[in-house]
Amino acid sequence: MKTGKSFYFIALVLLSFALTAFGKTDAEIEQELIGHIKNIQKWSSNGSDSNDEKPSKENDIFKEKLLNYTKIASTLEFKFSELHKYLYLATSEDGKFRIYSWDTEGGGSMHFFENVYQFQGKDGKVYSKGNDLPEGDAGAFVSDIFDVDTGNGKVYLARFSSILSNKDAYQSINLFKIEDNSLNDKIKLIKTKSGLTNKIGFEYDFFSVVDKRGKADKTYPLR
Repeated sequence: MKTGKSFYFIALVLLSFALTAFGKTDAEIEQELIGHIKNIQKWSSNGSDSNDEKPSKENDIFKEKLLNYTKIASTLEFKFSELHKYLYLATSEDGKFRIYSWDTEGGGSMHFFENVYQFQGKDGKVYSKGNDLPEGDAGAFVSDIFDVDTGNGKVYLARFSSILSNKDAYQSINLFKIEDNSLNDKIKLIKTKSGLTNKIGFEYDFFSVVDKRGKADKTYPLR
């Protein structure tokens, strides 16, 4: 009986190894994701092959695949230097937290963005989660993540940028903290007149900074 169980266990280990060995490499994953992003842009209202239904479906496929692939530990370390040309990819200095942001191409002068959060838990495993925005919320892309060491552990400050029209924009700093194996996006450490909050932001006119070198790069979608 013991011999049978040992054989069964070894077979499972070998099968698991075989499945891993024939899985996609990080570079192959990158090319697959780029293909979906290109389709989203191609089928958008401003794309070369505009289609009313395809961009939404392609966004759902892209997000689902991104959520699955970002649970693979190696992808947190992979630079995605080619994919970076089609979306915003911000990584914390310690390499434990990353945010992927992309334009869903579902708007006009107002741009709608989606985000996927990837992080390493206390157990060393890599996790990912999406954002659930209320209907009509344009969302924002993340261009930078800053690390801050506090008395209660490391806190991440992410810079979010929203594009509400050709000239109306909004930026905020949002706080995140990895707690055990989950991501806390409600941590309130910013002190304001009305009390503690987890983010602080401001609205501004994009044209007031567009001519200032380096400013426009962080406040306008990639193209």
